[in-house]
Amino acid sequence: MTAGSVPARGSSGRLRVTGVAPLTPAMLRLTVEVEEPHLPLDPTCPNQVLRLSPPADDAGVLSGARPASRTYTIRRADPATGRLDLDVVLHGDGLFVRWARTAAPGDTLDFTGPRPHAVPSLTADAVVMATDETGLPALAAVAAAAPAGLAIHAVVEVADAAEEQPLPSAADLRVTWLHRDGAAAGTTGALERAVRSLPWPSGAVDVWVAGEAGEVRVIRRFAATDRGVERHRLHAFGYWRLGRAGSPT
Repeated sequence: MTAGSVPARGSSGRLRVTGVAPLTPAMLRLTVEVEEPHLPLDPTCPNQVLRLSPPADDAGVLSGARPASRTYTIRRADPATGRLDLDVVLHGDGLFVRWARTAAPGDTLDFTGPRPHAVPSLTADAVVMATDETGLPALAAVAAAAPAGLAIHAVVEVADAAEEQPLPSAADLRVTWLHRDGAAAGTTGALERAVRSLPWPSGAVDVWVAGEAGEVRVIRRFAATDRGVERHRLHAFGYWRLGRAGSPT
């Protein structure tokens, strides 16, 4: 795998699973390698994504059915070995999650991409990040790429204490973990309350928020209206919507 320009959205290929390891009870790490000789990546963007799907079986190909697919962050890339780490939240009972639960070395995945996803500016005076477990791989990738001296205030909501993960970073990273402790994801309002209660940093502040679409919208509005964060410094992504199939539990 070599660094270079990001290919067009239509770029595609196949990945082979080389390792499977549980990170927490509800998150699995797939280590994969590209069967083609190169996967161009943007070395300036710490948050890049691939759209993944299990290879269609013969019946699916004959029927014209499109295989289930999901977009995942490249948590870590190792140019020396050509391997990638992809962290998968094991929520819901969709086809892709069922596939991931039983994945083993030698299994393959089809992909399109990679493509860059928006990240907060790593030259800002400070960064505020808020997410649930669905955005945790992206938050972790950004934190790992952040330079020493950058103040990052991160708020992360997960099911319980067993879902907390180490988040290595050279930055001045402060993480507040929130536990649902049996409550359904997207229903507690804890993420919004925690962001509102943060000692807001001064200067040019970038805000990155991901997770349930309704919560993301509320936090984005708070940052813009109450904290005066400029539009180009707001990065908000609804990764899922409460009540829809495949939502976290």
